[in-house]
Amino acid sequence: MFHTFQSSVALRSPDQTGSDGGAKPARASGSRRISTSNACVECRRRKIRCDGTQPCGQCQWYQHPEACSYSKPAQRVVPSRKLVDKLQGNIEQRDTVLQRLFPGKGLETLVSLPREELLNLALSAPAATSPSSTTGAQPVQTTSPNSEGTETSLEALEQAPDQNPEWDEVRRYQDKIQNISDDVNGLSMSVDRLASYVGISSITTALKVIVKAAPVAKPYIYHEQFETAQPSRANSPPPQVDDDPLALPSLEEGRELLNAYYERVHQFFPMVDMDRVWNTFTSGDRTDSPWLALLNIIFALGSLASGTSNDDNHLIYFQRSRQHLSLESFGSGNMEVIQALGIMSGYYMHYLNRPNEAHGLMGGTLRMATALGLHREYNDSATSKANVWMGWNGNSMPQESGELDHAEVRRRTWWSLFCLDAWASTTTGRPSLGRWSPAVTVQGPGKVPIPNRGSNSCISPTTPQDQSQLRILPLIHNTEFCKICTQVQDRLATTPLPKLDEVQELDSTLVRWYEDLPTILSTNQPCPEFLRIPRSVMKWRYQNLRIVLHRPFLLSAALRRTPFSTLSSEEKMAVGKCRIVAGKTIEDISNECTEDLISGWNAVWFMFQATMVPIVGLFCDSSNPDDVEKWQGQIDTAIKFLDRMIKWSVAAKKSRDFIIKLSEAHKNAAEREANQ
Repeated sequence: MFHTFQSSVALRSPDQTGSDGGAKPARASGSRRISTSNACVECRRRKIRCDGTQPCGQCQWYQHPEACSYSKPAQRVVPSRKLVDKLQGNIEQRDTVLQRLFPGKGLETLVSLPREELLNLALSAPAATSPSSTTGAQPVQTTSPNSEGTETSLEALEQAPDQNPEWDEVRRYQDKIQNISDDVNGLSMSVDRLASYVGISSITTALKVIVKAAPVAKPYIYHEQFETAQPSRANSPPPQVDDDPLALPSLEEGRELLNAYYERVHQFFPMVDMDRVWNTFTSGDRTDSPWLALLNIIFALGSLASGTSNDDNHLIYFQRSRQHLSLESFGSGNMEVIQALGIMSGYYMHYLNRPNEAHGLMGGTLRMATALGLHREYNDSATSKANVWMGWNGNSMPQESGELDHAEVRRRTWWSLFCLDAWASTTTGRPSLGRWSPAVTVQGPGKVPIPNRGSNSCISPTTPQDQSQLRILPLIHNTEFCKICTQVQDRLATTPLPKLDEVQELDSTLVRWYEDLPTILSTNQPCPEFLRIPRSVMKWRYQNLRIVLHRPFLLSAALRRTPFSTLSSEEKMAVGKCRIVAGKTIEDISNECTEDLISGWNAVWFMFQATMVPIVGLFCDSSNPDDVEKWQGQIDTAIKFLDRMIKWSVAAKKSRDFIIKLSEAHKNAAEREANQ
């Protein structure tokens, strides 16, 4: 009876009222109140007291004993001081790494970027110097191919030219000038015998690495070498040349040629005073050789810029210009002779694919310039003929009125020669021979002392408005770029594999130079038509120099057949930069190059340089299928672009055919390997 009474009381509803005014479920006599820190899920939901049993009394009363369940209580973890310090240290280390990879970038700006953009941003940012880099592990080059024997050393790829080489350039001038085979641009396809010396930074070295690491490519290169040895367009007759060295085009034709030169070429090296050239040409009162040599080479480039790769009319003016130049010209000390030789050897002859002849002539031209003292700044030169400069306001370059000031012509001539020589020789692997040194004190182009501010107080058009100021803007910034070029050239000519910290420092300097360019030169915003091609070429040349700077590490890894995954972290950074910049270059050139001969000529050369990077990857590091697919896509983009540029570059077809052959060689080798 006692137990039955207790059971009925225990099942009474907690809401049931009695004589005691709201009695709750009774407990057994003598038992203490149950206290639990963990109520069941249903009691928590109803927010009522739970007795902690299974099933609890409340669930039984509500007739849902199956719903009675308990969640495992979360155990509170009190971190130790040691753990807190460790976590804080990890956060600081991650922040340090992020700042090294993305200096000046906040985490909130990076979190939404895709992987490819993060890689591109990290590899294009200036490298931060780590305090431990000088005291930590040995740099990667101590275990590089240079210390692993001659078979895997970049130095072993260097070779002396033949003792008595017959440069094809000489025969080309007598027979058919526009051949496209030479050692410097790599299109001779010669990897065993060279007619001239080219170093590690040349494109020929990349071809040697491909042949050494992947002998399957050798027959394809030799096949192309045989075809390239034949004169291009051998059946086309040479242009007819007027035997009269004093012959000139009509006034109307001359105007068109001068205008084409002024709009499409002059901005690259604005050393010539075009107002004076036009006035002298129209007056017709000068027939001396220095003047006619300069005028005809300007006509040649004007004809070149206004035509296509199939036009040979420019050769008429080139040959006329040469008739007014001889060995005696180097002793003339004439500014017009220096300008004519500079334009001819520094620019035009590279279109004719005669780089060795151009290299020799440019050396003599620079010696002439130093003999005239163009490399020095003089205290009285800035004030000579100052009356021809008018209207400066302290914020921009003086505006030209009539002919240029003599001192400014000297400055522009020196720095134009400086840039032309740097552009032509950076990828040859040859030393600069002192092109840039402390002895060169001449001020930069477009800088004129301001009255009452001292001789060293100069202004430069950082935000120019007038067209005359805009036309010299590329030379102003190319001058600084070519100083960096000279450092890179001499460093790579000294040793095939420079130290990584030197490479990072030079690369950081390059990136800062490009980021500091005026907006009109560094972006795709609207600009005058005469600046469109120069600024595109500036960008491609900047990208190409970054490729050349990091390419020795790519070639070193390829020569050792070392997969990317097994490289050291330093080598991965250098090789990764080379590959990413090359891929971006291929994409940019394909999208930005216009159908114009000056643009196409430059673009084809830089495209060929950049495409060698994914080709080396295909032959020497094809372990990652994703990388292989990406590289093949870049090569396909390059082939389509080169096919599109055949009309605008004499080297486009040969470059395209060569890349196609190498791509086929890789595909055939991959198929044979898969079938084994």
